[in-house]
Amino acid sequence: MTRDAIVILGIPINNLSMDETVQQILAMIDAYGEDGRARQVATVNVDFVVNTLAWRLSRIRHPELLDILRHADLVTPDGMPILWTSKLLGCPLKERVTGADLVPRLAEAAAVLGKSIYFLGGKKDVGKQAAMKLKEQYPDLTVAGIDAPFVRTEGEALASALEEDQAIVDRINQSGPDILLIGFGNPKQEIWFDRNRHRLQVPVSIGIGGTYEFIVGSVARAPEWMQKYGLEWIFRITQDPGRLWQRYFVGFFKFGLMIMPSVVYYRLKRIVFKITQRHAPIADIQRITPADSGTQPVKAVTLPEALDAANVEQYRKAIESDVSISKNFILDFSHVKFVDSSGLGFLLSLWRQSQNEKKNLFMTGLSSSIKRFLELNRSYELFKGQIYSSMDKVLNFIADKSQIPPFYYFEVVRNRTVTLYLFGTLDAGQMANLNFESIQNSIGNKDCIINLMDLTFVDSSGIVFFLKIQKHTSGNAKACLICELQDNVLQMFRITKLHRLFTICDSLASAEKVLKQTRSITTR
Repeated sequence: MTRDAIVILGIPINNLSMDETVQQILAMIDAYGEDGRARQVATVNVDFVVNTLAWRLSRIRHPELLDILRHADLVTPDGMPILWTSKLLGCPLKERVTGADLVPRLAEAAAVLGKSIYFLGGKKDVGKQAAMKLKEQYPDLTVAGIDAPFVRTEGEALASALEEDQAIVDRINQSGPDILLIGFGNPKQEIWFDRNRHRLQVPVSIGIGGTYEFIVGSVARAPEWMQKYGLEWIFRITQDPGRLWQRYFVGFFKFGLMIMPSVVYYRLKRIVFKITQRHAPIADIQRITPADSGTQPVKAVTLPEALDAANVEQYRKAIESDVSISKNFILDFSHVKFVDSSGLGFLLSLWRQSQNEKKNLFMTGLSSSIKRFLELNRSYELFKGQIYSSMDKVLNFIADKSQIPPFYYFEVVRNRTVTLYLFGTLDAGQMANLNFESIQNSIGNKDCIINLMDLTFVDSSGIVFFLKIQKHTSGNAKACLICELQDNVLQMFRITKLHRLFTICDSLASAEKVLKQTRSITTR
């Protein structure tokens, strides 16, 4: 399957035409028969981007949504501003691929090839209306099922969300669809899929937002000439000015301000590189297997001077193959002077491949200029834990590093308090493997402090970990405090509207102080 993608503000966008997107999704259906892995397709527009990112480079508005997009198997550009931006970044996308255009094309292909579609979500019975409309247009289309349930992605009810989802997932799995259309709106549809990915038995799931309304005609689409020239937003505003004018104008303004620094930086660096490259030949890629690499195999690749669209196309297959056969893989940037959006898209695809295949990807030799490019493109935080100043430091890390799981914790018991220290990433996959009965037994009838200094990521499914502990301690009339949260972890508590449910402290010392004060008040 193609990995040709660019990166816009840290979000990967696949460079495919509408026809290629349909073929790619059909290929995903075939791939499911080989590996049984449920795959995700997302359609991204400006509204999606600004809902994911914050104004500041160092902040993320919705960490879970950004992580989901980076792990998605296919992300299409649903909006002309995304295409315009790709041109400014020197890597023009082929075509706009919207959910409203993609779903009818998939229905047509499914009817011809005997594939089935499940219609999930939508307001009231609009999903059913959309299914019937497509069935009228393509009589051979198999509608596997229609369902419009209420799902939860925030609040204390998250604690029971997985159990509530089970009935929905069972209905979907029993119908055996090839394609699942999820119309809960952004970001609910992406979050719902991600937390149920491990138990959905569907080859391809697609978040389609308000596509059902477009299909049935309850929301009119702009004339084709307005769509072609990127003026559809003006038409949409005229349909519902009270609700949409602020959303579009604020969204476009915010998107423009966020993308401007990376565009200016890219174009300046491209000019400088074109002037200087004639004096410095492009380095050949060389594969090196260091002799002193500990007990685990290591593969290192020296990247060329320009990590751009041309070189990515030339070296993609060889490098992806090396990642597949190596437990530890090192990208040497010591010769790299220029990276474009295609090069960044290639790096993100390698990161995603290493995540899926449980490989270790490292980077060395990054200049300050390349690091700045990553920062402006909202991608540095993705790689910063894998960047080392030299090859030797990477090898020393590999040699010293034991097999550390993605998530783990340990507990310290002192008198009437249990302190839990959490490490790594806590997501839906890790939650499925946790033994909460054991954790609750360890806490027993004691107060609990949860130290999150080394927890780097949590999604809305992972938040349930804290809800369960809080329920256990409150049931025993004990306190549950959280301390030392990283910014993106704290943001997830805010997004799920649960930050007021917990006492959140800056440090372990302040948490212990609050606990001591609470006990003294209780004993008076």
